[in-house]
Amino acid sequence: MIAGPLLVALMLFAAPDPVDPAPATVPDAAGAADALAPVTVTTRVVPDPSHVGDLLTLEVTAAFARGYSVNLPIGVKFDPLHLVEVVEGNPEATGEGLRKTFSIRLQHFAPGAAQVPGFALTYVDPQGAIQTVTVPPTGFTVDALLANEAEPERKLEDPPISIDYPNTLAETIVYSVLATLVGATLVWLVLRRLWRRRRATVLVPAIPAHVVALGALDELERSTLLADGLVQDYYVQLTEIGKGYVERRFGIDALDRTTDEIRDALRRDPNQVAPLAAGDIVEFLDRSDLVKFARMQPDQGEAKDALGFVRDLVERSVPTASPAPGPANDGGRPAPDAGAPAQDKEAS
Repeated sequence: MIAGPLLVALMLFAAPDPVDPAPATVPDAAGAADALAPVTVTTRVVPDPSHVGDLLTLEVTAAFARGYSVNLPIGVKFDPLHLVEVVEGNPEATGEGLRKTFSIRLQHFAPGAAQVPGFALTYVDPQGAIQTVTVPPTGFTVDALLANEAEPERKLEDPPISIDYPNTLAETIVYSVLATLVGATLVWLVLRRLWRRRRATVLVPAIPAHVVALGALDELERSTLLADGLVQDYYVQLTEIGKGYVERRFGIDALDRTTDEIRDALRRDPNQVAPLAAGDIVEFLDRSDLVKFARMQPDQGEAKDALGFVRDLVERSVPTASPAPGPANDGGRPAPDAGAPAQDKEAS
C-alpha cells in the first residue's frame, strides 16, 4: 500500500514542469491589408489650421510597387471646397517601390471644422488592368478672422485731424506772373508771324532768259579758259549756258538731265522748242559730250564756233514783244510804246 503512493509521488517529482503553449499571433487586419494592397495612400492638408479664403494644399502621396502607375481621374469634385489647380508630381524611387505626390490647391470660405471629401485614385497594374484605391476624407480647421472677439462690431472712424498747411501765397503769385509772361510771349509770337504773312511781298521782276544767256556767253567769251588749255571746262560752262537757256525759255527740264534724256523729251514733242529745231540742240549737246567725256580736243576756232552756235540759238528764239494796245496813227502804223520818248511834232 505504501509503495503505490510513493511510486506515484516519485513520478510526479521527476516529471518536468508544464510549459504554457505560446499564444498564436493574429495578424492585424489593417496591417495585412496594407501589406497586400499594391497602392497605399497618405494625405495631409497644409496649412492647418487656416483662415477663411486661404489657399490650402491637399498633399496626396501614393506609394506603389514598380510596374504600377497611379493617376488622378479628371473631373474629381471637392465640393464644398473650391478647386484652384492640381499639380501632379513625377514618380520617385523609394528603395524597392515608387512614390508619387499630387498637390491639390483648394479654398474654403466657411469657418470651423471641415474636411476634404474622399475620392478615388486610379492605378494600372502590370497586366494593364485599371483599378481604383479610395482616398479617405481629410479633416482640417478654418479659423475666423475675428475669432478672438465674441461679438465683433465695426469700429467707428477716427475723428479728422487738422493739418496746418504752409503759406503758399507768395509762390502762387510768382508762378501766376511767370505763366502770364509766357502766355503773352507766345501770343505776341503768333501775332507777329501772322502779320508777316499778311504783308505784301515785293516781287522782283524776272530777268528774261535770253538776257541771262547772252550775258553768260559774253563772260565766257572773255575768259581765258581756251588760252589756258582748259577746253573741257570751257565746254562744261558752254553746255550749262545752253541747257539753262532751254529750261528757262521753253520750260523743259534740261539742267538735271543727260543728253539722251533731253533727246527723248524733244523726240516726243519737237514743237516745244519752236522756233528752234530740236535736232540742232541735240547735235550741239552730242558734240559737247565728245569733248567732256571722250577727251576730244577741238582747236580754239572750233570752240569759238560752238559758242557762236549757242549765241545764234538764243538770238533766233528771243520772244517778240507784243505791241501795246491802242489806236493806230496815220498810215495804219501802230502807236509807239509808252516807254519810248515822245518826239516833237513839226509845226505845220
